[in-house]
Amino acid sequence: MVVLWIVPSDEDASRLQTIMSIKPTSATGSASFPKFHPHITLAALPPSSTLTLEQLQEIKKGSLSNDLQIPFKSVNKGDHFFRSVYIAIELTPALASLHARIHSSLDVEPRTPRFPHLSLCYITDEDDAAGEHRTRWKDQLEALGILRSTATGDGIELNCSLGGASEFWMSSFTAYEIWFVECIGPVDSWKVLDKVRI
Repeated sequence: MVVLWIVPSDEDASRLQTIMSIKPTSATGSASFPKFHPHITLAALPPSSTLTLEQLQEIKKGSLSNDLQIPFKSVNKGDHFFRSVYIAIELTPALASLHARIHSSLDVEPRTPRFPHLSLCYITDEDDAAGEHRTRWKDQLEALGILRSTATGDGIELNCSLGGASEFWMSSFTAYEIWFVECIGPVDSWKVLDKVRI
């Protein structure tokens, strides 16, 4: 299956990966906590899709008049491998418009559960059932002092400091690219097929 991902810049991705690389407090199976690039799944392309980069560029131009901001709303525990612990993203008008136009152009119903969200880790159902790893991993963010509410109380921010810096709090990022990704088999075998600058 080929999916479209919204991804941050390399710098913002590296910052988010400092959170995504936090290890669990207890042992898990080898299938849990695979490495993957931070992303928001925008659409899953049907096998019959002939969507091209040029068409995606036109859809993007028609949906976005300026930068696409990705504000963080909350960190949630999910009930599925691909939504184990995730950042719930605020559905802005620009993001809703892009999502709708993509699916309209594909002539398919959206199949993007919990849209928009950005997963922080993947944990198998077996590991979660054995030790409530999803809850523990989420709680660990608060215990480590790297998750807090924003000053206005309408979102969250994460301390994503790099290179030994003490604090760098992120409450959003600017979307940088849309990736075409082939998601077949284990997570570490997924392949980026193409990229479109936002």
